[in-house]
This record gives sequence, C-alpha cells and structure tokens, in this order.
Amino acid sequence: MIFNLDSLHYVARRPVWALAWRDRLRGMIGRRFEPEGIDAMIFPRCNAIHTMWMSIPIDVVFLDADAEVAGLCAGLKPWRLPVSCRRAVTVIELPAGRIAESGTEVGHHLNLNSTLSPEMIEKLRKSAILNAGNASIVPRKAGGGEE
Repeated sequence: MIFNLDSLHYVARRPVWALAWRDRLRGMIGRRFEPEGIDAMIFPRCNAIHTMWMSIPIDVVFLDADAEVAGLCAGLKPWRLPVSCRRAVTVIELPAGRIAESGTEVGHHLNLNSTLSPEMIEKLRKSAILNAGNASIVPRKAGGGEE
C-alpha cells in the first residue's frame, strides 16, 4: 500500500512494482486500473515515463530518494512524449484523479510499504488535527510587537 504521511490518505492499496525489465518496458500499456485489482504501478530507479501506446490518462508522482514528492503530473493523456523530474528516483503511475483524491502535493512524504491499520490511521489523523492547530500560533517578537 502507498500512504501519504502528510495528507494521511491512501494513495494506492494494491500497487504493482515494475522490477523485471519486461514489466518496466510494458508499464500500463494494454492494462487498466481496476477497483479490485491493480491501482498503481511503481517504477524504482526511474525519473521519466511516457504514455505512448497507452489508452488511459494517468496521474504521475515523482519521488526523490527520501520518498518525498518531487513532482506531480495530473491527468497525463495517452500518447504523450516523456515527462521527467531530475530529483526523482522513483515514479508512480496512478489512475487519473488520484493525486487530487489523496491530497498529494509536492513536498509530501509517501510510505510505499504501508500496512497501517484503520485504528492507526485514525490516531494519526487526530494527532495531525491537534498539531495543525498549534502550527497556526504565531510567536511574538521580543518587545511585544507582532510581525
């Protein structure tokens, strides 16, 4: 599973890792994302993809070495030339619209091997809500003036 540690939403629940050269070559060509099947394809050691010979639009997430989102490409249509991100070392192909649904943004961190329980996710969400309230407090400068 792929979990966004910043938005606290699943990005994908049944990703497929493209490790063999045949899987990397084929990617999503001739495949479709299915509700109960594959819902993401992960390309490690990769910083560029294309959509030639594909029949569906996709969302693309580029991750750096720390699993931080380095770039996004939403709604990439079939038959497009390569898109890339210099900082990326991993690329994730998702169904079109999934970036927005999961609240994924540049700078977010993804856990590519997530097995969080529903209880843990709820606990993280509650913690994030509490912490988000503290983040909006602006400290005063010495001398009592505000910025």
